[in-house]
Amino acid sequence: MKNLIPIFFWLPWLPALAFVGLLWYGTPATAADGNDWAPVPTGPFHWQLQGVLDVDPSIRVVGGDLFDISVDQVAAWRTAGLYPICYVNVGAVEDWRDDAQDFPRDVIGAPYWGWDGENWLDISRFERFVDVIRARLDLCRDKGFLAIEPDNIDAYEADQSSKPTGFDISRSDQLRYVNWLIKEAHMRGLAIGQKNAADLVPDLVGRMDFALLESAYRLGFMGEFDPYVEQGKPVFAVEYLDEGADAMTFCPVADAHGFQGVIARIDLDQTPQNCP
Repeated sequence: MKNLIPIFFWLPWLPALAFVGLLWYGTPATAADGNDWAPVPTGPFHWQLQGVLDVDPSIRVVGGDLFDISVDQVAAWRTAGLYPICYVNVGAVEDWRDDAQDFPRDVIGAPYWGWDGENWLDISRFERFVDVIRARLDLCRDKGFLAIEPDNIDAYEADQSSKPTGFDISRSDQLRYVNWLIKEAHMRGLAIGQKNAADLVPDLVGRMDFALLESAYRLGFMGEFDPYVEQGKPVFAVEYLDEGADAMTFCPVADAHGFQGVIARIDLDQTPQNCP
């Protein structure tokens, strides 16, 4: 989902947790298996892309917008022992972003349904805008984030629906682009997660580091992401109040799959509720 306005955050509990993060923030983030990116922990997930952040002390992973979150905020999160993930839109251009004019006009396609000012990108020709995406990944790294959440990696699915991108993108086009993103993220010491696109799990689970699902319970594709749990990789499954999410019915199912269940508003503008 999308971000529209700047974010600020308040962490009144920082002093109580500061000692936890000093070790983390003061040493290189490295994975136990020899990779040079830090593994994403399983646990309560605060995912909010707009509004005032009020992060509960129980949170282990926090997701925020690449552009709106400051270096100081990321540093504070890491000092508090949190694992910060940055939201990066890799499949559509948002006209309010500072780098929106850097995308060539001929790779900008149909409007992204439901989000004003956003249009699909022709990811079958992603070589035309690699410099823009690389700059975004650099910014994520330079701000101190440990992982990226790549949004809109399901353009090929849109082209099989009634809301196409305007480019007739194929599954192989999508995989070629996503595999390039994985390589670029890992080269920067960043973990990267699969965002939706359940059909791609068999191809991506071995290279991706976590998964973030939207409305998987409502739409019935939770089981497709079980391979992530089987490989010891966290899955954060988000259901939306706007779509009728109910903790009493959703949370037991998320727990049965080994997923961290989260209930949020579709605009991601308020503190989310984690399943116990």
